[in-house]
Amino acid sequence: TILLLNNKGVHFKWFFALGFLLIAAASLFMYFEVQTAGMLERMKWPVIIRATGMMLLYSLIAVYANQRMPYKLLSTWVCIMLTVRMVIAPGIGSALYQVVFQHRQQYYITRYAHDYDRTNAETATTYDMTARGMSETEAQNMAAMSTKGKVQVQATLSAIKEISGWTIYACVILAGLMLVVPWPKRDISKDTKEWCIDY
Repeated sequence: TILLLNNKGVHFKWFFALGFLLIAAASLFMYFEVQTAGMLERMKWPVIIRATGMMLLYSLIAVYANQRMPYKLLSTWVCIMLTVRMVIAPGIGSALYQVVFQHRQQYYITRYAHDYDRTNAETATTYDMTARGMSETEAQNMAAMSTKGKVQVQATLSAIKEISGWTIYACVILAGLMLVVPWPKRDISKDTKEWCIDY
């Protein structure tokens, strides 16, 4: 489909921009859908949209390189792409995401924990209900554990939403760059000359 549209005059930059916009759309879906009352069944849609965007980008890189790169370097390029896609990118991406997520989650835990004390009506009510039939120490421990769970859930949701927001901005900027940056035209005569020399 990409090759057919490209042969009809649709430039590759529009496909690259579409790939980044699909990833941004998946993150936008996550931004609004990730909540305490969210349904797990609806999470399939951002996964499908993001996977479509990623597949579009990787296939575009392969097709674009196939058209622009000398044929003798094509096998090397395929090896590099597979190495980056299957080994390097997942390792770096998951490690970076985990570090950023833990950092932002801890930030929100610290931030939200300040609001949970006896001056907070909900916290005070929870403490009073927990304190019935317990000693003061036990009641404090139980109330602290209950509050910690609520704060951690809220901090996790906030961290996911913040990272999703960063992803949306990054993808929109990259999509804009794909449309603004000049793309060099292919020198067909040079490619034909190289092909004749090789064969």
